[in-house]
Amino acid sequence: MDMHHPTGTKPSRNSANGQEKDIAIKFFSDLFGLKYLKNYIGDITFLTRFPSMLQTSSVSDVLSVGVSEEDGLRAPPPSRKFAAAESDPRLEIVLPLLHMRFSALRTGDASGYSYDRTRETVENEIKSTSQTLGAALPKHILITFHNVYLEHKLSCKATYLVSSMKYDRQPSAPSMIQKIKALQVKLNATKDRREQRALEDDVTGKILWLFWCGICAEVDELLPKVVDYIRREGNKMGLRSMYDIVRSTERRDPGHDQVYFQRVMFDAETGTSKHHLWLAAHTAKQAKPSDTASHTSAIDTSRVPLGYTSNIAESMLFVQINSTQG
Repeated sequence: MDMHHPTGTKPSRNSANGQEKDIAIKFFSDLFGLKYLKNYIGDITFLTRFPSMLQTSSVSDVLSVGVSEEDGLRAPPPSRKFAAAESDPRLEIVLPLLHMRFSALRTGDASGYSYDRTRETVENEIKSTSQTLGAALPKHILITFHNVYLEHKLSCKATYLVSSMKYDRQPSAPSMIQKIKALQVKLNATKDRREQRALEDDVTGKILWLFWCGICAEVDELLPKVVDYIRREGNKMGLRSMYDIVRSTERRDPGHDQVYFQRVMFDAETGTSKHHLWLAAHTAKQAKPSDTASHTSAIDTSRVPLGYTSNIAESMLFVQINSTQG
């Protein structure tokens, strides 16, 4: 940071950076459906905390939280206070909400939360979430809730369900961020539009995969607290009803943008680089100019507008880095 920069311009610059960061946080929150997810697991704060984590180099610690908790069923240690869940500000709103919903599903009515109203609300939330990158998260959470119900009903005879949700539980976050920064530098420097698109695929996919891992890790950190609360509240019969609602709810097909985001995030998970594919295709094209289509069709696919996601992501990832390293 330039300590000799005129102080009169700092508030304006900081304000602009803050607005860009807020826009980026909302964009990615909507992309992963966090406004619906909070009604099942609480407030996911990873995206809000991410810029400050870049400054403190604590991203790896945050991404690895909850690794030792399997399916949310591990019993809390004896020394743990019963109020652990209630004292977590991320759970302040969701715990009473879950209590009301479980009560309504178990008894048919709970302080204005009727069974029909609760079922309709849950169905609408699941349908909306199914059109986001966080589509797998409600099922993951509700499988845990269902297992708690089985644990209560059948004890040791139960056959627990296993979540199929995948994420890297111990990613090398600093290394991922450095790769994203290097790709962004290449993207900003290249002039070829097809190469730009390939690089943007890689940048977008790696950012989404990094955020997905952070969100999933926080979900798995919060799940044992929510489960502990449910055990103590005694509304376990409502767990099965909510799981059945989620299981039977018809999903909505994702839109074109979501299909693109899912694809590039999966490519990042599997280590597929569209830029490497483009370079190989470009080399082959130069070797055989007459055979252009066969080399480009695989990577020149329709997608969101060029620059759409990387510019927003840059607001979140790089404004904070540049402000501390400038």
